[in-house]
Amino acid sequence: MKLSIIVPVYNEEKTVEEILRRVKEAPLPKGVSKEIIVVDDKSRDKSLSVLKKIKDIKLITHSINRGKGMAIRTGMAKAT
Repeated sequence: MKLSIIVPVYNEEKTVEEILRRVKEAPLPKGVSKEIIVVDDKSRDKSLSVLKKIKDIKLITHSINRGKGMAIRTGMAKAT
C-alpha cells in the first residue's frame, strides 16, 4: 500500500526543508510506503530553488498562483 502525501507550498523558503525532513522521517505502519508530492504554487521567494535540491519528492509547479485548494487538487491528480 502507498500513502500519497501532498504538500502545497507558497513562499516557504525558510521552513520547507524542515517540514519535508519531518514528513520523510515520520514512521509508517509495516507494508506502507509513501510518496511525497510537493506543489509549488508560484512562490515569489526562493522556495522553488530550495525544493529542487531536495531528493525523493515529486515536485510540481504552477505557472501562476492558483491557491491552496488548487495545489491540493493538482497533487491529487498526480498521486499514484
